[in-house]
Amino acid sequence: MDFLNKGRATIKKSLFTTLPILLLATVIPFIAVYIPALMPAEETTGGWFQRSGSIVVALVVWIELKNNSIDGYIFPNGMVSSEYGIFSKEYKTYFLAIRWFGVTLAILGTIIWGYGDILLKKYNT
Repeated sequence: MDFLNKGRATIKKSLFTTLPILLLATVIPFIAVYIPALMPAEETTGGWFQRSGSIVVALVVWIELKNNSIDGYIFPNGMVSSEYGIFSKEYKTYFLAIRWFGVTLAILGTIIWGYGDILLKKYNT
């Protein structure tokens, strides 16, 4: 039973600490566009928006690294005890939702990072 409690605590900690990071990664591009006080004087809005994409990607990579530590609990390989199946039943949906939301953010962040200035060209000064 100690194994289950320790496993649950590890999984919950990883999943619940990634939620604020996902939220931050989601709002970073909006902050870059709508809060001009944070933008350096010599920067354009499009360029600043483009730079925000790199922050989004970096945060998503961090989330993936954090969640890789619990991947083995949720998707066990090889010969493991039946207790691991409990983790999969309890947390698989949350884990996959965070993973796919992170993948989506990584793709969007990469597009912003590469083409953000073109996307916001009408705002460039």
